[in-house]
Amino acid sequence: MGKSRLLFDDSDLELALQGDLATLARLDSCGLLLGGGENLESYTKRLACFRSRLATLEDELSSKGRSTVEGIGLTRGDRIPESLFARISGRCRDLYGFEIDWVPGFFIDPSFSLLFGGCAFCWYPEFFTLFIIRRTFKDQERWLIYRRDELISHELCHVARLGLDSSVYEEIFAYRTSDSGFRRLLGGIFRKQYDSFLFLGVTLLLLLAQVVRTQFMPGLPIGPFWLLVGFVFLWFFVRHFASIHRLRRAERVVREAFGDLDSWPVLFRCTDAEIKELCGMDAESFRSWAVSRGEQEIRWKVIVHRFGGGS
Repeated sequence: MGKSRLLFDDSDLELALQGDLATLARLDSCGLLLGGGENLESYTKRLACFRSRLATLEDELSSKGRSTVEGIGLTRGDRIPESLFARISGRCRDLYGFEIDWVPGFFIDPSFSLLFGGCAFCWYPEFFTLFIIRRTFKDQERWLIYRRDELISHELCHVARLGLDSSVYEEIFAYRTSDSGFRRLLGGIFRKQYDSFLFLGVTLLLLLAQVVRTQFMPGLPIGPFWLLVGFVFLWFFVRHFASIHRLRRAERVVREAFGDLDSWPVLFRCTDAEIKELCGMDAESFRSWAVSRGEQEIRWKVIVHRFGGGS
């Protein structure tokens, strides 16, 4: 079964703490992205804590065959094998310039698993991360609307961007790994879990109103309930496509400045506020802005080093 690789040792952390760009770029390419506003001391401390927790998990799985992380029972036999990570590594690399094969992943059906496909868990402050996908995928590549490779690459995008604390574009980035044009376009319409609950709530309210009208109150007007459902969906729809429009405007700016291959990897490493700011720039002002930000924040120094031609 697969075992997470330790991607760095004490000497790597020391070089990273000193701001060595080659080391920081390698860590970035492995999906260990710097967070928004994060300094080198915080970053290296986070990686050291993560390595410690990962080593503890690996030792328990190796010696006992099982471990428990924050109430989640994990077994060695349910570990996602390295071969699956290898199959999807090119997808994230080509789209966003990173490859992750170090995050612990398991085939698990949680208690809320009726329509569950998979999800990632993160514990602060060290950003210790693991993800689980439905046990069905241990033997099948597809279940309902889910595809195993697509689901894993989707969750790996979330893992890589944990430090950016994104909500506006998070699902849009993750759904770009999908093979389905429909999911790439509309998959990110719900940003957070409460968005799904809101839409489900107004839909159930409409259903309840229909039942009440049929059984108890024939004169109950049903139009307002339809209007409520329509308004909520329209709000999600308009919000989603406004976000896509801003993201595409920002992508054009970065593409003209850094080139087509590097535009999406750069945006993938941006915060929500930065993407909004990029929309009002042209290529020349963005290049100057990126270099200036690199002097203030190490994350942008790494971005320019990796994707800006070393400028």
